[in-house]
Amino acid sequence: MRQLRRIGLAFGAALLVFLPQTAGATQPLRFPSGAFVGTFAAGQVCSFAVDTAPVGATQTETLYFDRSGNVIKIGFTGVSYISLTNDTTKKTIVVNASGTGALYPQGDGSFLGSGGGPGLFALFPTDSGGPALLQIRGRETFTISPSGQIQNLVVVGTVTDLCAVLGS
Repeated sequence: MRQLRRIGLAFGAALLVFLPQTAGATQPLRFPSGAFVGTFAAGQVCSFAVDTAPVGATQTETLYFDRSGNVIKIGFTGVSYISLTNDTTKKTIVVNASGTGALYPQGDGSFLGSGGGPGLFALFPTDSGGPALLQIRGRETFTISPSGQIQNLVVVGTVTDLCAVLGS
């Protein structure tokens, strides 16, 4: 009898693995993340203009859906290196921004965000703690308001002020 139960459980588990998903399930959608290519004007993130461009491949963005087809998570993974150039002095650095990240849409139009590993964070004058251009090595959490401002940035790890690095 015990052997029969084990066979029955194994058969049931195998059936669950091989059965097609329900009609309401939506598979995640993956695509290359569009890296920012362009210039932050003087005063937007640093006191001088900063040119940015990806170096090599960009990260992968994944959209996760609930059964109704609503996006419940936006994930970012993969290798990413970004070239940053002080537009005045032409000093250029390449920054590792390969950390993982996630955004969770909220009912009021805001997003809860989190990230880990090495990451690049641009804060505009209207953001809490902005303007700034930061490399974060560690974990961060934050909120993006419905109007797009970054608020409540909490970092556990090391923060490098890239404006200071580019300005020296």
